[in-house]
Amino acid sequence: MAADEAAGGASGPIVCVGSGLSVDAFDAVTGEHEWTFPTEGSAWSSPTVVDGTVYFGCNGDEESDATLYAVDATTGDEIWRFTDPGDWVFSSPTVVDGTVYVGEGGGTATDDWDYSVFAVDAETGDGIWEFEGVDDQVQSSPYVSDGTVYVGSHDGSLYAIDDETGDEEWSFDPDRGRITSSPTVVDGTVYVGEEWAGLHAVDADTGDPEWSVTTGISGVASSPTVVDGVVYFGEGNSGLHSGSLHAVDAATGDLEWSFTEPNAPVTSSPTVADGIVYVGEGYHSRDGDLYAVDAETGDLEWTFTNPESNPIWSSPTVYDGTVYVSLQGASLYALDAATGDDQWSADGLGYTVRSSPTVVADPENGHSVDSRVKLGTLGHHHERADTSNGSDESTLADYANDDGEVDSSGLGNAFSDWQSGEISSQDLGEAFSAWQSGDPVV
Repeated sequence: MAADEAAGGASGPIVCVGSGLSVDAFDAVTGEHEWTFPTEGSAWSSPTVVDGTVYFGCNGDEESDATLYAVDATTGDEIWRFTDPGDWVFSSPTVVDGTVYVGEGGGTATDDWDYSVFAVDAETGDGIWEFEGVDDQVQSSPYVSDGTVYVGSHDGSLYAIDDETGDEEWSFDPDRGRITSSPTVVDGTVYVGEEWAGLHAVDADTGDPEWSVTTGISGVASSPTVVDGVVYFGEGNSGLHSGSLHAVDAATGDLEWSFTEPNAPVTSSPTVADGIVYVGEGYHSRDGDLYAVDAETGDLEWTFTNPESNPIWSSPTVYDGTVYVSLQGASLYALDAATGDDQWSADGLGYTVRSSPTVVADPENGHSVDSRVKLGTLGHHHERADTSNGSDESTLADYANDDGEVDSSGLGNAFSDWQSGEISSQDLGEAFSAWQSGDPVV
């Protein structure tokens, strides 16, 4: 069902974005609202447009399943829905050669946890295959290159999957933290971030490691962008109070520059256009601004101060001299890419906007044409389940697996409890030390 507000539907360039209640389309130039597609759950998956169809995921709840949708980009009318996923679809869909690839992950207190990667027919919505080889959530968005689907998982592994059969080709397990970052493939190398660890470069054919950049406990939840032999990525996750934007040599991992002005984690994924890197900051209650940074030097060009004092989870995108960015406080902003001046804004999208906007010049027949899509940088969403056990006291045993060790999942739970104030910084440090050592704690 769609509420079409433009007679005959949208005709000019539109920008689409999801929210906690719907997916909306706006005139990319004027900001005029074109249509709304109400969703049954949070649409935190970033939409992508192919052949005039908008594809996006929607989270489920106790009354409805998580769903992958296809809707008409001109009118917002539903074309089909795919309801096989479990409760969450944070992963943003990738559409290649008539197939939609998307990950799932999540669950409620009463349901089993489901972890899979799906391939779905882009025209009909019929399932093609399901890869169940992951052991934790798939919030990472798939990247498809040369017949292989690359995707990360909260189980800490990067997977390579045959795009036709769904069979695993290889997996890369650095055995550190979760991989919520979406991989990028350039010139036979897969680049992907890892929480509480850093950035990895992996051979796309074999999964063999080429190099790694260690960032320490902050890690990389941001998805990397590769332009002209340089990898740009954000640093910071969870409840940390600072973040950075880094540029490293794509062949060696050597540091080119670091931009350290952010006062909150940079989980937003950078986009690069006309020699400028655009990236947001923020995590949960941490305020977030948008930065424009010189891609060659790392010097600050301008800052857009977030008027809503809340995080920027979304990845900004650039189209025709305009930067589009969504703010968690239910707003979408269009800014002058050269100056950061506000061109227009739309609010009232619904609670908690984490979806990244995408632009399509020809809604009737066209594809996403913004910088994020051209660079292969998919929208990235980073969230954790509520893992608190309701106890007033937490010990290392609370975060141990069946072998008595604190693995990456247990450390993630400790981070969540630390962020909510249930454990102290000392407790978190002990959990981190246990994870590093690998020694049993119970």
